[in-house]
Amino acid sequence: MSYGIRRVRAEFPALSRKINGKRLVYMDNACSALKPRAVIEAVDAYMTELGGCGGGRSGHFISSETEALCFAARRKTAEFIGAQSPSEIIFTGNTTAAVNLVASAFPFTPDKSEVLVTPFDHHSGMLPFVEQEKRGRVKPKIEGFAENWRFDEDRFLACIGPRTALVSFPLASNVTGQPFAAGKIISRAHKYGAAVLCDAAQYVAGHSPDVSSSGADMLAFSGHKIGSLPVGALYCSSGLMAELGMYNTGGGTVSDVHVRGGRVSPEYFGDYRRFEAGIQNYPGIISLGAAIDFINAVGRKESWNRVTGLAALCRKELEKIPEVLPVGPPDCGSAIVSFLFRDRNICAQDFNIFLNSGLPRSVICVRCGNHCAVPVHRLNGVSETVRVSFFVYNTEEDVSCFVSALKKFLRR
Repeated sequence: MSYGIRRVRAEFPALSRKINGKRLVYMDNACSALKPRAVIEAVDAYMTELGGCGGGRSGHFISSETEALCFAARRKTAEFIGAQSPSEIIFTGNTTAAVNLVASAFPFTPDKSEVLVTPFDHHSGMLPFVEQEKRGRVKPKIEGFAENWRFDEDRFLACIGPRTALVSFPLASNVTGQPFAAGKIISRAHKYGAAVLCDAAQYVAGHSPDVSSSGADMLAFSGHKIGSLPVGALYCSSGLMAELGMYNTGGGTVSDVHVRGGRVSPEYFGDYRRFEAGIQNYPGIISLGAAIDFINAVGRKESWNRVTGLAALCRKELEKIPEVLPVGPPDCGSAIVSFLFRDRNICAQDFNIFLNSGLPRSVICVRCGNHCAVPVHRLNGVSETVRVSFFVYNTEEDVSCFVSALKKFLRR
């Protein structure tokens, strides 16, 4: 079944909404994508027909059906990223929660305690390790910055050594969209016995990360980047998962609990259940399965060709405007285009207000600020950028509308 752009757009009810009589142009997809009808219907079905808990806590139909739907989503997630087994998928609140889990549970030792991150990481890729440093467990190190928003790959690789326990990096920057050479990083880390955590939050909307072929030990992403409710997934290879310490504990994490001599002795599960304590976000998990089905139906290759084509078109148009400066490498095959105003007296937030209330026929949603990535902005001597990010429903008309609005703002 063919999914032309008109049909794709028709699957997203929010796009038909009029805001004060104006057309919605949504290009803040790197934050969260709009929700397709398939996701809305899957969540509605759970809330209307089920609404109970899963996880084997109860033996009745509602619980069994909920658990079946959630396991189907776990299987789809595993297939989506090339994992060998659904048991290698841990559901979390989002990518941030996944990185916090890794930071807290990873088996650091005094002799192997260094964590290497990049300046291009989202704050959630850095701060969990900073907090563990306060507890004396790890020594985080940030490396790989080069001028003009470039990544110094050689310098980053050179920092991986015998004391490196974990290398954590984004597969694509959430500011510039530029990808990183995962193969080289993973190979170097494994040479020194270090594990690798890949942040795929800005990668999964169009690319097809394959953890089996890449050799990544862990990979995290957020479903709301591809149209689900807020929910996250952490892939962890079965061998490493067995070595992780505890994170959250409670109901659903144990196979048995003994009381001996006045002391409690739990027996924890060895798979993903050990990390999914308590009642889970069942509608979010189910919605992730529905979002994956929708992306697969549209076609991941077709989707990525569309979003990267639109990003390339947008950057090309921005390069014609002397008052703005696109950041990051050109032609990097990304869904993201960020830029800054050459005149530092122009405030990006003023532009944001203009896009939302200063246009006669459109309300345009983009992202203005530091995008939870202060270090890479500060290293480049700026405090904020404007980020335009694309998804399967965006069009050339959206690009034209945005560029026209930018020119109008600059002429005021």
